[in-house]
Amino acid sequence: MDAVARVRWAAVGAEGHVARRTSAWWERAVAARERRAPQRLVHAVLEVVVDGTTTRVDMGPTWGRDAGTRRVVATGPVGSRHLARCALLRYEVRVADGPGAVPGVLRVSPDVAVPPDVLDALADVPRRTWGRDEAGAGEMWTSNSVVAWVLVRAGVRSVEPPAGHRAPGWCAGVRAAGG
Repeated sequence: MDAVARVRWAAVGAEGHVARRTSAWWERAVAARERRAPQRLVHAVLEVVVDGTTTRVDMGPTWGRDAGTRRVVATGPVGSRHLARCALLRYEVRVADGPGAVPGVLRVSPDVAVPPDVLDALADVPRRTWGRDEAGAGEMWTSNSVVAWVLVRAGVRSVEPPAGHRAPGWCAGVRAAGG
């Protein structure tokens, strides 16, 4: 069984006016604090192809989603573990079969070989609080963290955010996976 993975790098907020504006504001504030120029923010969507069948891995809010063809494999809190009983303050790690559309794609990484059972690792993905640096990784846990974590656990260290873009949480996922 052959398996490959690729990452679709999409513009943060491609589907929503609020997310796009708040993310841009947040990046300007972080860039000012770090004394650097703001960069375009990207969101990683992992695609794994095993024997011609594509499965996408993503993370997003639990609310406002139609069940569709996705399977929720993990959930976690947003902002604060204490408020996670509220659906507005939870995220889900989900997988969906089929190629599907990813809005706002800017770049697609090259295909990399992965073990055919790479998606089994999702059962072990850390359920850290989105938006917090609970592990002391130097940046917050995000959807990018989950994708980076899965890739590093699969032995892939060659995929990185596109040049000139920033994927908040990417390094947190790499560090959490031991990379």
